[in-house]
Amino acid sequence: MTHSSALSVRDDFELPAHVRNRGITLDIHDQLSAFVPQRPGAFLRISSDRFGLEAGVERQLEDSEDTRTRLAWGPFARVYKENDTSAFKKKKLVRADGSIDWVVMRPKFRQLLADLASGIIDGVIFYDLDRLVRQPRDLEDLIDVVEYVKRPVIGATGGRMNLINNSDRHMARMMCVMALKSSEDTARRVARMHLSLAQEGKVQGRIAYGWVRKGPGKGTTVPAEAAIVRRIFTSCLTCRPSSETRASSTPRAAFAELSQVAGLVTRLSPDNPLRRSRPSAAPH
Repeated sequence: MTHSSALSVRDDFELPAHVRNRGITLDIHDQLSAFVPQRPGAFLRISSDRFGLEAGVERQLEDSEDTRTRLAWGPFARVYKENDTSAFKKKKLVRADGSIDWVVMRPKFRQLLADLASGIIDGVIFYDLDRLVRQPRDLEDLIDVVEYVKRPVIGATGGRMNLINNSDRHMARMMCVMALKSSEDTARRVARMHLSLAQEGKVQGRIAYGWVRKGPGKGTTVPAEAAIVRRIFTSCLTCRPSSETRASSTPRAAFAELSQVAGLVTRLSPDNPLRRSRPSAAPH
């Protein structure tokens, strides 16, 4: 072979017999990326939306629409919104056969996997990898589907990561592990802070009835309200009705007594008998 002759793909190695005389590419991603989805889906997620405004996921949708337009994909056939949903926290799941597992409950994400596998959608645009997954198990489930259907799953941020490309898949795996570590580090720091506050006798989280809610004394007890709460709990613990209302010592009855004495607006529900709204008046 002379130096002037051009080497083809087949000149520098021996091809197996079953693939000779067939079209060959060394980068399958080039062929797969040429596919233009006509029924894509958009995946959006916000971990916390206390007031249910969905402002965060709407901003993500705007950026996803911009990415879809730039890629010349068809209109979104499905939009999967996980608003106020954690991709990190696991819950205990008891299956029908009695087996137990700890999984992140994400019905919209699972629906996306099912729709992509069945062809209801033929591609996905997600806002960012840390919005898509925080648990490696979830990422591997998605990668399994992508490898099966050979359809693009592209990020709207971060350099347009595409999970149809094996290099991007491996990068996604590393980024997911780091995101998981970040979540676990945050959980550890928050748990330690709550332990410290509890040891100091300070109130944590949303300020409940019986505590000062605003001002310099925030987190300290309101003596009149605290006395009512102690009486209610004493009644429940001793299984005796309070001397003032003679109510029975069930949680629902205890809440009814608290509402009557403290002037709260009652809003009971079968799932949570102690659920209440804000006080309508200060205790007299």
